Amino acid sequence: MKKITALIFVLVLSMTAAFSMTSCAAKIWEEEFNVVFMNEGEIIESGTVSQFKNFLAPTIDEAYVPDGYKFFGWSAYAENELDPTAKDFKSKLIGGGKMVHYMDVKGHEDNRTVVMNAIILDKNAVPKEYHYVVIAWYDKVATSGISQAQMDTLQAKLFAYLRSEGVSEEDISTIVIRGYTGNVGPSCGQIMADEDVDIMLGWGSADNVTSTGGMKPEMLLESVAYTVVYNGTTKTRHLHRLTDTESVNKVMAWLQTEECTSIFA
Repeated sequence: MKKITALIFVLVLSMTAAFSMTSCAAKIWEEEFNVVFMNEGEIIESGTVSQFKNFLAPTIDEAYVPDGYKFFGWSAYAENELDPTAKDFKSKLIGGGKMVHYMDVKGHEDNRTVVMNAIILDKNAVPKEYHYVVIAWYDKVATSGISQAQMDTLQAKLFAYLRSEGVSEEDISTIVIRGYTGNVGPSCGQIMADEDVDIMLGWGSADNVTSTGGMKPEMLLESVAYTVVYNGTTKTRHLHRLTDTESVNKVMAWLQTEECTSIFA
């Protein structure tokens, strides 16, 4: 009996030591940064990110934005290190209401802290880019029922359709399909701040995006309900068209075809 008890005791010690070593190794490997969002010397919000933890960037109150100016997003670069006319300008920004990932801040840390600066510039400081169409999709699968894998399929089918319609590769290369995270208010707020979205996919009704999302009713030129199936449950989602061009109308019509809606069935 004493030998059995001793053996059990040794096994317990071994398992405890192994668990402790694994936990310590995980902690050492999991690098964590403090992320502080600043505007004109004032801390707006803060949080932490690591390889396994993301953080939702805050939106900024309109009171901080002078007339004729626009909040373009948060950047780990100082404003004097950014060139609004450069092609990589937007890639250095994280919009309010979008997730901050470990790789977004890695390399910008000082004593494990990364300062994100609010980039508020003249509205005309950043040249307008041409896009055949910009599609915003609601990247909150539990609410929208839409996953990244489904959107990858949608993109492949959309591009194939447009090629069959004779749309040039040059135009197709300008198409943007952009996910928006967060709740309805912040996500719609970021869409309005981006000022380039033509079609919204996956949000609720027009009443929802105007009342909860803060969008003005006149911004929605067309709203169409459609269904998605998520975890065996049917959800009613909507398409909202915000602009009126031939290319946008063509894509809006295709999004309502069975070829597209079957992706979410």
